[in-house]
Amino acid sequence: MIRSAIFIIIIFYVWSIKSFNLPTEIHIGAIFDTGDILSRQAFEYAVAKINAQSQIFARSTIVVNHIDLVDAHDSFSAYKMVCAQLQKGIVALFTGRLSPAIEFISSLTRQLHIPLFLSSPDPQTKVEYYIINVYPHYTATSQAFSDIIKFQQWEDLAIITEHAENLHYLQDLLRLTSDIHQMKVTVRQLQGRPGINNWHPLLEQLQKTAISKFLIDVSTDHLDDFFTHAKIVGLVGPYYDFVLTSLDISALKWSKILYTLVNITGLQFFGREDPAVDEFFDTNNNFDVNVPLVPNERSLRASAALIYDSVYFFARALNKFVEQHPFNITPLTCDAQKPWTHGSAFSLFLKKFEANGITGKIKFDENGLRTDVSFEVVDLGASGVQKNGNWSSNVPNRLEIRRNFTKDYETRKKEIQNQTLKVTTVIEPPYVMLNLNGTNSTHKYIGFCVDILLDLAERLNFSFEIEIVKDKIFGKKNIKGEWNGIIGELVNRRADLGLAGLTITYQREQAIDFTKPFLTLGINILFKKATRPKPDKFGFFKPFNIYVWFYMIAAYIAVSFILYLVARLSPYEWRNLHPCKRTHEELESQFTFFNSFWFLIGNLMQQGTDLTPTAPSTRMISCLWSFFTLILVSSYTANLAAFLTVQRMQTPIENADDLAQQTEIAYGVQRGGSTENFFRESKIPTYERMWNYILANQAHVTVASSTEGIQRVLKGKYAFLIESTTSEYNIMRNCELTSIGGLLDSKGYGFGVPQNSPYRDILSDTILKLQDEGVIQKYYNKWWKEAAKLKCDPEDKRKDTASELGFANIGGIFVILAAGLILSMIVAAVEFSIKIRNRKGRQISIREEMERYFRFAIFNVSASKRRASIFIKDVPLLDPHDHDHDHHHGHDNEQLKQ
Repeated sequence: MIRSAIFIIIIFYVWSIKSFNLPTEIHIGAIFDTGDILSRQAFEYAVAKINAQSQIFARSTIVVNHIDLVDAHDSFSAYKMVCAQLQKGIVALFTGRLSPAIEFISSLTRQLHIPLFLSSPDPQTKVEYYIINVYPHYTATSQAFSDIIKFQQWEDLAIITEHAENLHYLQDLLRLTSDIHQMKVTVRQLQGRPGINNWHPLLEQLQKTAISKFLIDVSTDHLDDFFTHAKIVGLVGPYYDFVLTSLDISALKWSKILYTLVNITGLQFFGREDPAVDEFFDTNNNFDVNVPLVPNERSLRASAALIYDSVYFFARALNKFVEQHPFNITPLTCDAQKPWTHGSAFSLFLKKFEANGITGKIKFDENGLRTDVSFEVVDLGASGVQKNGNWSSNVPNRLEIRRNFTKDYETRKKEIQNQTLKVTTVIEPPYVMLNLNGTNSTHKYIGFCVDILLDLAERLNFSFEIEIVKDKIFGKKNIKGEWNGIIGELVNRRADLGLAGLTITYQREQAIDFTKPFLTLGINILFKKATRPKPDKFGFFKPFNIYVWFYMIAAYIAVSFILYLVARLSPYEWRNLHPCKRTHEELESQFTFFNSFWFLIGNLMQQGTDLTPTAPSTRMISCLWSFFTLILVSSYTANLAAFLTVQRMQTPIENADDLAQQTEIAYGVQRGGSTENFFRESKIPTYERMWNYILANQAHVTVASSTEGIQRVLKGKYAFLIESTTSEYNIMRNCELTSIGGLLDSKGYGFGVPQNSPYRDILSDTILKLQDEGVIQKYYNKWWKEAAKLKCDPEDKRKDTASELGFANIGGIFVILAAGLILSMIVAAVEFSIKIRNRKGRQISIREEMERYFRFAIFNVSASKRRASIFIKDVPLLDPHDHDHDHHHGHDNEQLKQ
């Protein structure tokens, strides 16, 4: 029994491992679209190469009964062709591009259990049992393109497709609008075949928009036409990015201009240096079949590789299948509809089989879809197609980018060479100015920024064309979100470089990119320098204010009156007129009402009088008044010296707080500049208050340019909020200007470039080198300091300056003296008139008497006496005795006669 059991087991084992033999000829069929010539060539090449290699089939060869060609919509002919091939007996049917006719015959192969090999995109989410499609399913390819676009962090995307039905294969891209990225996706379809009248209008319309990121779903054969039209309308440039759905990016011969001026990213199964591709092109074996290459192309197309892989996959799977399954080929008829005996088992085996091909691992999921795929991520560079990453559907982090950024920088450095950059700018001294002495276009403009640009162009070997922006402003965002000025030119990619003192701000950074800053600055207040006040002729009154003068006059009047009363009341202030007489009837007091006033004024003037107080009370008043006068005069004298010898230049404002708290002096900013944006966005209370004032008086306080603002400052009563570098430049050229307070903020100037500009890093690196070498500081000294030939008075920099006194300073004293003299003469004339009118007897008129006295005063300058006037005509005023007495003075006195 034991021996019998062992024998049975051995027999069963041998039977289980028995390999079924393949027939010497393995018949297969093929049908292709009449336009799918490449797939047919690839199929023939694959069959010939398998037959020439002994690794797969040792004693069998593949025989192709017939290769049929059918029009895409001729389903009837396709049906007849396939039936003819089935009657001869085939193991599988191969086709390439899916068409309506091919879709029709798939129902026939399903009924007869014949595997149908496809290599074409299929919108089905679950394929039929007998269909083997080696083309990656759209769920995988769509996810791959979506991951690439997300990685590049695009904010908007335009999908340009050649056929509307292809959008079904890009479902993940269409879902980006509802993704967390909130990307704006625009879809446009190209109409008809390539041509000026068909594709040109749509591309021209897209060029006018701000969209710069595109996914191009155009067939490989039409890619060259697409980029030709795109270049015509201006869509080809360093600021446009393209992702291609075509998997043949390595096969095409791209124009050299595309390598340097456009950013193209794509996916591919394999590179030109892939070992699998080398094996494909290995022709050491002798067989007379042409390699499936499109003329003038550099590598194998994906469609040809997929057909090649499908044939190889079939051969390897069949070789494994017959090791465990019986196999024979049976002729079939379409009318009988009797299926192939081994078709069901073979189809199931194909769905579970795995093999490596040129396009990677060929493996199908539970739905019969090829979703486990891998791609190379490639960019189009100056040296051709460059691999920079991988995408795999079966790993957690599907996208792995390994870009060599150092290499990218070196590539971009080569790209800028021999290029002509479009430069946009505004005229603003000293950054950019017209060269009135220039003779050629290269030096049509001069200035600080132009010098830096010339240095950059020399070091990086590029040329440039400078144009003045039409609206002549830096750039401002309107309510629609659109930019104007220099910023607008860069946003719309009408210029490569914004050459000006562009302040780097957050809002501008959202629209464009900036180079590294070449100047550091801030906002300060430009104001007209305070002028020295004109000398005041009556400036000697200023040591005391008006209230002190009033108090002093009031004190003088009050003390004079009190002195008069005290002198009248005190018995010690009355004295005898004739001291020699023991008895006296009259007493005299020297402090009459007017003498009291005279005594105090003499004390105040420090001149003294012949009046002497004798009573203790009056002496006490005199001492107190003298002390009061001493302090008052000393204080006045000390302060008068300062007022007359020091001129104070006082500025009405000292800082931003002073400016914000007053309304007498207007202040404003330049419209559309970064300073305006700074005050608009500031949350500091002082700056908010200033912005509210500017906004309320916008029409009157804002200016169109810095030059206009400076002119308003020079007119007075206006403060201009301006960048410190521009302020310093103008202060060095106009002695009437000055800056008030310190910097209100800190920021930098940079050159503007469009977003994602390939020139930004190169220019930034070179600017840093210029700073390290001191070149930018040299240019700064040249345009700010050396060019400022104006030498301002150094005394103007001091607020308090001493100076000698002129007539304008103390002329008021002479005015008061002259007025006092005239007043005294008038008083004398009044006294004389009163005396004459009270005379006895009217023998002489007042005029005649005054003439007599006048002659006496002129011709008797040394006479100290005269005769008492009796106002009688012809009586001399000078007594002869007095004449002889005064003869020793040497004067010849004459008698005055009427």
